Amino acid sequence: MIEGSKNTFVVYTIEIAENKRTKRRYSEFESFRRSLVKLYPALLIPPIPEKHSLVNYTTQNIKDDYPTIEKRKRMLERFLQRLAKHPTLMKEHVFHRFLDGDTTWTEIRHSSPLSDLPKDPLLSVSESSSFKNSFTSSLPASINIIPIPSSSYTLKYPDKEFEESEQKVSKGAQQSTFQFEKSQKRLIGRLGDLSNDYAELGSAYNALSLNEARALATSIERMGQTIDGTSHSTRTMVQSLEMEFAEHVQEYTQYIYIAKQVLRYKHMKEAQLELIEEAIDEKKIQLRNLTKTEEESSKLDLKQDDIIQRPIKDSNSDNSAHQLSQQVDNIDTESIEDGFSAIIKVDSFEQDDSAINYPTNASASVLRASKNQTKKWSSPRKLLSAVSDTIQGMMDTDPGQTRRNQISKLRQAIDLVCFGAG
Repeated sequence: MIEGSKNTFVVYTIEIAENKRTKRRYSEFESFRRSLVKLYPALLIPPIPEKHSLVNYTTQNIKDDYPTIEKRKRMLERFLQRLAKHPTLMKEHVFHRFLDGDTTWTEIRHSSPLSDLPKDPLLSVSESSSFKNSFTSSLPASINIIPIPSSSYTLKYPDKEFEESEQKVSKGAQQSTFQFEKSQKRLIGRLGDLSNDYAELGSAYNALSLNEARALATSIERMGQTIDGTSHSTRTMVQSLEMEFAEHVQEYTQYIYIAKQVLRYKHMKEAQLELIEEAIDEKKIQLRNLTKTEEESSKLDLKQDDIIQRPIKDSNSDNSAHQLSQQVDNIDTESIEDGFSAIIKVDSFEQDDSAINYPTNASASVLRASKNQTKKWSSPRKLLSAVSDTIQGMMDTDPGQTRRNQISKLRQAIDLVCFGAG
């Protein structure tokens, strides 16, 4: 117990060896256990004694709370012993530093690995806090990629073994355990009250013996001493029940709650795994489609390069291609402007240019530009297509490079999601 000028608090001394001792407050034990739960959410972290209620803090003096302090000492000792015997937790360096008196808990809490823990345990990658590699350094960028299931998510492929475990720690089992703990607490409380009543009765007999004659006084005094012995035996029995039974029942009840939390975490992890599998399948489909498009684009680029490099042997082919393009343009224009109605089509190459009314004083260059502009924008679809191509060109100057970037990002996202699932 440490008393200061402003406040008084209790510290618990952890003796590891003869010359090695560490002092920790209850709040540090509590924070240490919460940190272990975040580090190992799938393990059953041993419980610690419960907190004081606010009423106890305001109405009870620490010096008068000796039984509670002794109870905490026993339960905190069992907590540390269970950690030391656990095959995984005994190797945790945070546990080693907690037992080291040269390091404050504030320093431990603000250093790795505790400072690197995500707020949501579902975003934790591995239970081993010392597991670090080059890939985990890029994991924070994938936090938005890893899905977080809702609490109401229903598993599509539940595990029967874990379903049976969930039934064992269901509300019914938890309620019956709580009722059992409540009953034994009430019984111990009544035995404690009975011990106090015996003590008062013994004192009354002893006081009465002083006012009586010798023989009667001796008998009354013996009666008082017997009742005092009964009070002492009852108090000893209550203490034994507290240490050897009630505390273990309390820890058993806490373990049920801890197991329920671990199973809940396991349920959410299974739900997350199902969502990750769906996300991986979806991204693989996107990657497959983009890869196929990239392969087709590469083939077209090769053909285009081959055509450009091929020598021109016949100039008539260019004229034929130009005529075919004009025919397609005219067909497109007629189909839209005429409302797809039945019309008499005239070959555009045989149509007389004089049929179009132009100003009489227009020059030859103006007439030629007017004809080209009429052919080019005569169709609304051509105009919209031209505008769309212009906007697309402004937004994406290199579609091939954009597609390759998307393929690279998808592959990285698949790797990150697969790593998050592991």
